[in-house]
Amino acid sequence: MDVLIVYSNSGRGLQKDAQILEAVLRGLGHQCRQIQLPPTPLWRSRLSIYRFKVLKRYCPGAITKLVYRSLVALLRILKPGKRADLVIHLENVRVTQLAVGRHHWLIPNQEWFIESRLPYHNFINRILCKTHHAVSIFSALHPDTQYLGFTGGEINTQNGSKKKDYRLALHVAGNSQFKGTQSVLSCWQRHPEWPKLILVSQHLEPTSCSASNIEIKPTLTSNELIALWAQAGFAILPSEVEGYGQTLAESMANGCITITTDAAPMNELVEEDRGFLAEVERKLTFRLGTRYFVSEQALERSIQTAIDQQPDSLENMSRLAIEWYLTNHEQFLSRLAHQLNGLVAPPLDQSAQELPGR
Repeated sequence: MDVLIVYSNSGRGLQKDAQILEAVLRGLGHQCRQIQLPPTPLWRSRLSIYRFKVLKRYCPGAITKLVYRSLVALLRILKPGKRADLVIHLENVRVTQLAVGRHHWLIPNQEWFIESRLPYHNFINRILCKTHHAVSIFSALHPDTQYLGFTGGEINTQNGSKKKDYRLALHVAGNSQFKGTQSVLSCWQRHPEWPKLILVSQHLEPTSCSASNIEIKPTLTSNELIALWAQAGFAILPSEVEGYGQTLAESMANGCITITTDAAPMNELVEEDRGFLAEVERKLTFRLGTRYFVSEQALERSIQTAIDQQPDSLENMSRLAIEWYLTNHEQFLSRLAHQLNGLVAPPLDQSAQELPGR
């Protein structure tokens, strides 16, 4: 089967998702390629939002469907040629690619989903969700929404064979401002007796903190980050929003004791047998998802509880984290293979699909 993965050039996360998915698809025996699309120009985004709002407010459903059906039909006229058997859209519907596939799947990230793309769900055959939390959101928006799960990819079979250093904690935010970085920093500054914290963030200056047990690194090479994941005993990751949680998965793949937010989808990946959860203080609607803010007091308690555990208990949690990762990876492969095996050629026009009542 010829599979095309399409996504926007909006950051390392989507690129990594695409690379993981391509490797898995090739491993399952399918031809696969990627298209990384440039960000949508601002004028086009504004036009799309304006059209969506006007049609939603003033036009009956049948007229709205006709408008979007005509737009996609025009794309197919302007982009003739061979179609891929399957196009997988990552995060959002990539409208320009609706003309190049016979069958279309969407693997969304609810926290970055663009509302004005909702009418194009009529041209998507199936929505496959990374988390059960996402299923609960998108099942109200598309008649064929199923749980797929996701993975961080294959891991080294030696993961967990080396002793973890429980005097070292790691917080990886990179370029994201939604990882609870400031809360982590504030908590750590109050505890000079805590383990050393290496905080990776492009939004903090290395000299912005003078605490002897905190080291701020704006960037790391891939090899440096791999080495830190392998060494660190704790990963402090109180995410505010996640589509899946690749950093959480990477932490558990390396057997780190993970401390994260007690809210979906973070607490789908990290449960109390393999990590610690910090209570939410407040939350905000964030596109189709929710942005959660942990209480600093709750985060402080969770970190302290983790640090106070006996070594045997920490080693057991580390082992369970790696076991969960390996099991989750195999289950993802199985579910994806099942979806591909059940794929049949769709009719050429998928626009007749109806959205379920909301």
